[in-house]
Amino acid sequence: MVTLTQLEYIVAVEKYGNFSTAAKSCHVTQPTLSMQIQKIEEELGVLIFDRSKQPIQATPIGRKILDQSRVVLSQSAIIPELIHQEKEGLDGELRLAIIPTLAPYLLPLFLGDFAKRFPKVKLFVEESKTDDIVKALQQNQLDIGLVVTPLDESSLKEHTLFQEPFYVYASKDSALADKKVVAEGELKEQDLLLLTEGHCMREQMLKVCRHEGQRHSNVLAQVQFESGSIETLCHLVERGNGYTMIPHLARKWLDYRDGKIIPFASPVPTREVSLVVHRSFLRGAILKALGDCIKDNLPSELAVSPKSFHTVSIR
Repeated sequence: MVTLTQLEYIVAVEKYGNFSTAAKSCHVTQPTLSMQIQKIEEELGVLIFDRSKQPIQATPIGRKILDQSRVVLSQSAIIPELIHQEKEGLDGELRLAIIPTLAPYLLPLFLGDFAKRFPKVKLFVEESKTDDIVKALQQNQLDIGLVVTPLDESSLKEHTLFQEPFYVYASKDSALADKKVVAEGELKEQDLLLLTEGHCMREQMLKVCRHEGQRHSNVLAQVQFESGSIETLCHLVERGNGYTMIPHLARKWLDYRDGKIIPFASPVPTREVSLVVHRSFLRGAILKALGDCIKDNLPSELAVSPKSFHTVSIR
């Protein structure tokens, strides 16, 4: 019968692409790991890995076995986790990933306070794009994602934290600079500075620029420049290059800069910010603690949603 330890070995080999590194990660010798994987293959009557390739790759049936192995290992962790939660509560390691358009603005607001409130929690934070966070949550490589929703992923649960309004950030020489508010229909595609592909906020930018009357226009054909950084886009705007969109939390970093921050007319386009976990995630207390800490440290104007807003989807 295949054991959980053997499943851990094959998952490690797939992760690292070679037996030597996989053995080190599992704290066993390479011959031990190789022998156990060979036993699995003999028992199942199939080859899980194609050893002729470097790095080692799973065979087609091996990929299916690996997918199911991750599910089994994830489910097997539930029992000790239940016992741990019953006995100990808010401590241990927590793996959190956050998207790049949130990280520089949101993390500084709550990380220090979270560490003070929960000194027994060892928080590991990484910055990653939405699709990578979703994949990592589904493969049990992360505990919590801090992302923009809705994701419409049946394997995940979303816990909404707040609605964050968007603003236009325009050059002082722009035709938009004298406006007190901007309607979505007034935005010209040819002046838009856009985030690169893979950023969920890119899709929101495009949807705002395709508002109603512009719905059928080819925005991408008109875009001047793309960057992976909101900060880079803002610097270009300040040099007299068109406009971009910024989230509310970026405002305080731009208040004394050379561009013009202009609110949208009602209904204000917003993004929904949420904590996201896999449906098998059991650490409800720590999830609530993190969510409460984030909300407690938000600017007061984000404590309530705008009176009239519409959430811009990312899909």
